[in-house]
Amino acid sequence: MACSSQNSSVFHRSLHKPYPTAVGGEGVYLFTADGRKILDGSCGAAVSGIGHGNKEVIEAVCEQMRRLAYIQTSFFTTDPAEALASAILENSDGAFSKVMFLSSGSEAVESALKMARQYHVYNGQPERVHVVGRHHSYHGNTLGALAAGHNPSRRDTFAPILSPAFHHVRRCFYQADGGGSLSEAEYEDELLAEYEETFKRLGPETVAAVIVEPVVGATLGAAPATPNYLPRLSKLCRSYGILTIFDEIMCGMGRVGTYHAWQSLGGVSPDLQTVGKGLGAGYQPLSAVLVGPTVHNAFQEHSKGSNGFISGHTFQGHPAACAGALAVQKILKRDNLISKCGELGQVLHDALESQLPEELSQGGGKLRGMGLFRAVDFGDMGASYGGPLAEEVATKAFDLGASVYLCSPNVDAILICPPFISTEEEIKELARITIQAVKEVLERKNASQE
Repeated sequence: MACSSQNSSVFHRSLHKPYPTAVGGEGVYLFTADGRKILDGSCGAAVSGIGHGNKEVIEAVCEQMRRLAYIQTSFFTTDPAEALASAILENSDGAFSKVMFLSSGSEAVESALKMARQYHVYNGQPERVHVVGRHHSYHGNTLGALAAGHNPSRRDTFAPILSPAFHHVRRCFYQADGGGSLSEAEYEDELLAEYEETFKRLGPETVAAVIVEPVVGATLGAAPATPNYLPRLSKLCRSYGILTIFDEIMCGMGRVGTYHAWQSLGGVSPDLQTVGKGLGAGYQPLSAVLVGPTVHNAFQEHSKGSNGFISGHTFQGHPAACAGALAVQKILKRDNLISKCGELGQVLHDALESQLPEELSQGGGKLRGMGLFRAVDFGDMGASYGGPLAEEVATKAFDLGASVYLCSPNVDAILICPPFISTEEEIKELARITIQAVKEVLERKNASQE
C-alpha cells in the first residue's frame, strides 16, 4: 500500500509523491504493506549498519525502558550512557577524553560548534568567532549546521538568516577537481593555501574552528579526502590555534572499514568529532560529540564554579538510546563487522565495476568510496539526455527491489551503503539490481532519442 502525501495527515518531505508504507524489516530487507520485499541498499541514509530486526538490540532497548525510560541529564547519569562512552573511547586510539550524547546529527554539530566557541572564550580569546567549512559540504538542517555546511539546495532558501560568521573554501574532491596536471600532493597544496589565505583575510586570531567531512556523503557521493589532506589541515590549524571538527555522522562508526574514517585517512584525530546515524544503527535516535583532550582540559580548568558547557537538550543521553547503541557496539566488535565492512566494500566495488555498461565510463561516469560507502557517479552523461540520471536510476532500482540513496544536486550520483551484516551474495544482488537499473534507464533514454 502506498500513501499519497495529499491524503496523509503527515507533513512529508515531499508534498507530491506517494510513499509506500513500511511495515517490517529483517536483516537487510524491508517489507511494505503491499507485500514487497526491498533490499536496503542504502541503510536509509547510512544508518542501519547491523540491519533490521536485531533481537539483541531490541531487547537491550526494551530492558532499559522496563527499568528506566528517561532521565534529565542535569540531575542524573545512567549506566548505559557511561558504558557506551567508554566503549567509544576504547575504539578511538586515545584521541578523545569525553563523549556527549544527543539525538540528531544536527544537534551534535550545533553542540560541537558551541563547544569550539566556548573553548576559546575560556582561553581568553573571545574574538575567535569565525568558522570555516567547505563548499558542497553538509552538516545538518538546523540554522547553525546549515550555516556551517554549504549544500546549496538545502541552504539557499535560508541563506539570508544564516550567520555571517561562517565561511567556505574549496571542497576536497580530487576525482572531479584534481585535473590531469595536478598530483594529489599538488592538489592538497592548493587547498591548504586557500585555507591559510582565508585565515589571514579573516585574521587568524578570529577563527575558532574548521569543520570538514573526512568522506563527504550525500552532497558529493562518498568522496574521501586525499591521503594527507586531513593531517596537513590539522597541522595548519594547530599552528594558528584553530580547532578542527570532523563530521563523521554519515561516514563514521565503521562505515568505511575503520571505526573512524580519519583512521583510514592519515590517522590524525580532530579536536572535536560528531557521530550519529550508525552509532545506534537506527534502533533509537542517537548522536554524539567526541571531545578531545585539548578541549576537555580547557573546560575542566576554567568551568569551576559554573555549569560547564552552556548548552543542553531535553533528550540528550537518553538511556534507552544509549542502551541500544551499546548493544550495537558490542555486536560490531564481537562479530568483527567493521573489518567485514571493508572486505564487503571491495566485493561491492568489484561487482559494480565488472558490470557497469561501457557507456557509463565513456560518458565520464565513475565509481568511488571506501568500505560500504560507495557511489556511482554519472558524470556529465545526463547532459546528452536532457537532465540528470541519478533520480531515475534510484527510482528504477526501487522498482526492481533495492533502495539506493539519491545524492544532492551537486553531483549526478547515487550512494550505495548496505548493512555490514550483508552476505557476499546479497552484496552481489544489490550490485546486479543497481546495474540493471542503470542499463534500463540508459536503454529508455537511447530509445527516446531514436
